[in-house]
Amino acid sequence: MGTLVAEICDSGCPLDDSVQRATAAAQASPGFEFELSKFLQTQCMATSVDHPTVFRGLEVLGGMLDETRLVPFMRPFLRSKDSRVASKSVLILGRQSRSLAWMTSIRAESNDRIRANLVESLWSRRGPEVEQVLQGALRDQYHRVVANAVYGLFLMDSDAWIAGLDGLLRSHDPVARRSGIWVIKSIGGTPAVARLKPMIRDPDPSVRSAAFAALVSLREGIERRVASRPDEQARLEAVSEDAVSEAPEPQGAAEAPDPDSPD
Repeated sequence: MGTLVAEICDSGCPLDDSVQRATAAAQASPGFEFELSKFLQTQCMATSVDHPTVFRGLEVLGGMLDETRLVPFMRPFLRSKDSRVASKSVLILGRQSRSLAWMTSIRAESNDRIRANLVESLWSRRGPEVEQVLQGALRDQYHRVVANAVYGLFLMDSDAWIAGLDGLLRSHDPVARRSGIWVIKSIGGTPAVARLKPMIRDPDPSVRSAAFAALVSLREGIERRVASRPDEQARLEAVSEDAVSEAPEPQGAAEAPDPDSPD
């Protein structure tokens, strides 16, 4: 069984396949979930934690168990001293949990990564309670939390995302401004270009570089759509060569960190 557990936790395999194999194994051998959990806890106690393996195992648990059964299995990982493991656990459990009161309490967590992943776990949710949690997250001091909240509000068609994005772009912190660029790039569309163009003259070189890369990425995306849909030509013209040529060439500055990453 140990070999099967290791194979299921192989991050190189498709997640759906791993979940299906784990579900079948649990049906054939009751208690398989405990074996999987013990394997992951052993991995977490290693001197050098194999995070891809642990993350895949946690994702498999999240895919094969409902919330009631998942919570007990996730508790050891939620309490992990490894912040990456703990925050990944929050992300997985948050996607399934129906308890907004529980999720709201996690917002008081001191670990920035955990709060950011909690907010990300709400992206597929709808409802006034979810919107309230996301709007509260706009006041967080950590850029990833705010960026994830802005994107979540955009996904649920709440007008609050606009003010949240403006707050990121006008921040004195270049890291926050880069996170705002990530949001714009994630949202996409022609209006994104208008918001990006001022950022290519930002006083911080890393912000200028991130804006330039986002403009190029948006244009390439529209070009691909034009190739399959001629009616997209007008949108391509909106992302003109002038918009990209206005930007200074990147000078080795780091691109915006992806606030969506669990790492």
